[in-house]
Amino acid sequence: MEEAKLVIKTLGGFSVSYKDKSIGTSKSKGNAKKMWMLFEYLLLNYDRTVSQEELIDVLWHDTEVANPLNSLKVLIFKLRKEIDTLDFIPGKEVILNSHGTYSFNDTIPFEVDIMVFEKLVKEADAEGISDDDKLELLEKALDCFKGNVLSMTPNSTWSVALQTQYSNMYRDVVDKAQTILTDKGEYQRIVEICNDALLRQPYEESYYYYLIIAYAAMEEYDSASKMYEKVKDMMQNEYGATPGVEFESAYKELMKDRPNRNETPEALTATLEEKIDYVSSFMVEYGEFKQIYRLTARQLGRQYDNARIDLYSLGIKKGVRVTKKDKQENMRTLQNAISFMLRQADIFTRSGPTQYAVLFTDVTEENSQMIARRIEDYFESHKSNDCFGVMYTTAPVESAHVKKMVARGKK
Repeated sequence: MEEAKLVIKTLGGFSVSYKDKSIGTSKSKGNAKKMWMLFEYLLLNYDRTVSQEELIDVLWHDTEVANPLNSLKVLIFKLRKEIDTLDFIPGKEVILNSHGTYSFNDTIPFEVDIMVFEKLVKEADAEGISDDDKLELLEKALDCFKGNVLSMTPNSTWSVALQTQYSNMYRDVVDKAQTILTDKGEYQRIVEICNDALLRQPYEESYYYYLIIAYAAMEEYDSASKMYEKVKDMMQNEYGATPGVEFESAYKELMKDRPNRNETPEALTATLEEKIDYVSSFMVEYGEFKQIYRLTARQLGRQYDNARIDLYSLGIKKGVRVTKKDKQENMRTLQNAISFMLRQADIFTRSGPTQYAVLFTDVTEENSQMIARRIEDYFESHKSNDCFGVMYTTAPVESAHVKKMVARGKK
């Protein structure tokens, strides 16, 4: 059984939890900012004692206080009382006092997200690790980083230095994940990671560039162009400058395959057609699938008698914990099952974190169920772990126009 411990979050905010109880910046009433700054500073300096003079300088470096030593003691008292509410151990045993110095008691059971982040980054940099294992560690580090450390601390020299350090570490993690995902051709995942990264570091030019690369690789040229214009506007508004020459040149190189002239039918056909005779079904990005679905719904009753959408989700036995690596491996197995068990003209996409959607035309529900059994049989014979299974659901595709007409008729 895992030992009960304090769980401390410092990235993107500050909170301290024990079991189902939590304290921190989002739980406090009134002006408790300095109390949490005090806790955060002692925590980040857990390997040493901190003098009263140093704490006073950190907390009131730009403010005149009539009796700073008394103010510090009041803060220590309030902080310990707040910790008491967790029903962990007494606050005075978490925040220690010895000969005019204070410290965080690092002998108690505790976990800090910033230390978890550092550990994951270090493990991902280990020699001899496979790209799959490295990517799993990098994605865990990305999930851990909810924002920079010391988000509520004034811009003192020590806090700026620490924020810069972790900002650089986070950017390095994004860079390495993007490199691996590019080699794998997983451009949609790059889009997700970079959009998330921009919420934390909105002025990081490299994230926009990675997005443009990913969109261009998926031939979503409009999205790539919009991202480029966004970078230009940001650079102009924030810095009064334009993207660098290297950025401009790389953008033009990426976009050179975008159609820029009218073509003959023969030339356009040569550009559009597949270069390989595939034996599997046709997997498309979710945005493309959405458009194909809408077109199919419009053609019901004209070109197609009926259409169905089937969903295949990766199921996990209740109460069983699995690794992200296992989940990814079995998602690939499910993708292969769908790809190999369908017809060449059948279309499917990844519609969720653990789900694929298949679009059928002129297929009955009975035939859909028969195909599902084939997919399930393939998955069962190729899955790497008995904890996984396939969940299947099906529904008819309906025309939006017909649905509106029916709805009007009921009024």
